Amino acid sequence: MQPTTSNRTLVAILGGGLFSALGVGLFAFILPLVSLDERVSGAWIGTAFAGYYLAKLLVSPLSGLAADRFGPRRVLIAATCAGCLVPLAYFAVPSLMTLYAIQICLGLVSGLVRPVGLAALGGSGSGPALSRRFAVHAALFSGATFAGPILGGLLYQGGTMEPVLLGLVLCLGLALAATGLLPAGTATTRPREEEPAGNPRPSREKTFALLLAIGGRSLGIGLLTAFYPIVLASALGRHGPVVAAVYAVPGLATFLGLALSGRFTHRAPDMDRIVLGMLLSACGLFALGECTRLWQFVTFGTLMGFGSALSIPASMFLASTLTRRQGAIFGAANLASGLGFLFGPLLGGLIIARLHSPLPALQAAAVLGAFCCLPMLAVVFREQFHWGRGMVRTAVVCLGILFATLMTAGLSPNLGLDRPERDLYRFTDVAMGTVVNLTLEAQSREGASLAARRAMTAMRALQQDFDHRNPRGSVGRINRAAGQSWVKPSPRTFSLLTRALELSRATNGVFDPTVGALTTSPFYYAMDESVARAKSGLVDYRLVLLDRPGARVRLKKRGMALDLGGIAKGTIVDAAVELLQKQGIRAGIVEAGGDFRCFGDRQWRVGVRHPRTSAVFQTIPIRERSVCGSGDYQQFVNAGDVADGQRHHHIIDPSTLDSAHESIGVTVIADTAELADGLATTLFIMGPAGGTEFLKRYSPDSAAIWFLPDRTVAYTDNFPH
Repeated sequence: MQPTTSNRTLVAILGGGLFSALGVGLFAFILPLVSLDERVSGAWIGTAFAGYYLAKLLVSPLSGLAADRFGPRRVLIAATCAGCLVPLAYFAVPSLMTLYAIQICLGLVSGLVRPVGLAALGGSGSGPALSRRFAVHAALFSGATFAGPILGGLLYQGGTMEPVLLGLVLCLGLALAATGLLPAGTATTRPREEEPAGNPRPSREKTFALLLAIGGRSLGIGLLTAFYPIVLASALGRHGPVVAAVYAVPGLATFLGLALSGRFTHRAPDMDRIVLGMLLSACGLFALGECTRLWQFVTFGTLMGFGSALSIPASMFLASTLTRRQGAIFGAANLASGLGFLFGPLLGGLIIARLHSPLPALQAAAVLGAFCCLPMLAVVFREQFHWGRGMVRTAVVCLGILFATLMTAGLSPNLGLDRPERDLYRFTDVAMGTVVNLTLEAQSREGASLAARRAMTAMRALQQDFDHRNPRGSVGRINRAAGQSWVKPSPRTFSLLTRALELSRATNGVFDPTVGALTTSPFYYAMDESVARAKSGLVDYRLVLLDRPGARVRLKKRGMALDLGGIAKGTIVDAAVELLQKQGIRAGIVEAGGDFRCFGDRQWRVGVRHPRTSAVFQTIPIRERSVCGSGDYQQFVNAGDVADGQRHHHIIDPSTLDSAHESIGVTVIADTAELADGLATTLFIMGPAGGTEFLKRYSPDSAAIWFLPDRTVAYTDNFPH
């Protein structure tokens, strides 16, 4: 190959890989966050990522074989061209399911681009020059892994997906342009004289060990990609740029590690370096399962990245030396990687469903990754340290026992925090589109764990029944039959709807669940005002008919829809508390996305967060009461055409069908979470003047604090100071 042709190949492969990884990275980071905004459970998030990795898994080995047979240029151009077109589907059908479909299609694109690009790179040279090329490829890929989430966080700051998708299209368009530079005669098969010499059995043994280790490492990365944004959002607060920056730390560390230690690329691809890097990554991932603070996430994320800097280019180089058919070997490597990426999110979803915390899932993935390194470690002990078979077997068995012990400890039902008192346990899970924390006082950790599991199951069941997005739930069935027929919902839904309409009458329609005619549309708060005008005749709680003897509901007009989101979370929290008490839990807190219900003969201290900062504004003592808040900081876009910077957000004033602007945040203290939740929505819309008077009439024992657009604060007289 002539030098100019070789350089064109290098530029095309590196450029195409860089921009495609950047686009996929920015989209993959945002998808869990938008899923939380749209109130999707952790199981759905894990399934979406598993679909992405399944698509990647299925196409990877085929893409390698196709590249060996037909050449890489056609495959890469077809993949990047398809990648440019797929995101446009969202502009035709703007829904969360479309985003999941785009994610799966991106799995197909990634499954074509990465292995074929590596195969073309592997066929472009040999020796130290090829090793350096793999290092550069890994460095650029890691740079994209770091930059993608940050770019995605910046594009999603407005709370809409359109900028994210346009950024994705632009990145894949640049990848297509770079791929077009690839020479037409580029091959992925080396000359036959470069076939590895000697006995082929060691190569097969090394191939198996390498593929197994790659699969184990990918399992951890796949699980981390799906659930790490949720872990960070729960621990650090839902602040997009901060979470994005911390999420990207492992990618940045890999990039810097490759840049600072480029000298190792001149060495032969020793397996000890691959094993050391993978075990360092596993240690970092295991430690992330214990992190609660920013510096801890940064430290151990950096350790993961440095481990990847050691192992990734070395494993690429080793793979390229095992056979002359580069497409086949890199297709197999990406198949192993795809299996890990597929089972990682599924494993995470199962562990979270069982233990109600994503942190043990990180530790389980780390231990499994270390297990998968054992065959490669055995080869290293035998070939590079010249240990006898007996010593090798003993060492591997001892390490296996150690890893099994760590796995057992990580998956034990003791999910208690660093707790200042005995018999206090904490559990974390995802439900109602947010992170749910249960802090329980119980006689044993086993009893607390069982109670937490049952409570979370009940919360999810109620969520499905109350959620308008579920077509088989009670609210979904009522909305589908709007203007047509009566629907008999579940008793809990009928009871909740009855109380919601009573609050509507008391507030003269300030609280109105029929605002669902607008809010059931995805990203409704970012739509043009003409959409709201078209829905104006459909928002009126008086058009909801209740047949109390028959416990039936009917919406009078076609196009009407119920949205119980302004009150249902509190109802679900109350139901969880009731169930926990029936199971013998003496005291505790059920917290869902910043809304609390404290129960039992125990005083708790709850922080009230300022809506414009991450700091706690005030800490208040709470006993046997609930604290719920509403604010314009959860789902919003900035209104650039408004001089004072008001936001278009998800809390709609039914009288205008526009975002309410009397407040930027409200926190309410009430006897039940349902009452506090409904009042928080109501008082946010009313503002402090009308809200204070309403509260005196409707619920004088409740208290509230308002954060106002001019950054001042207003209280009711009975709010604790």
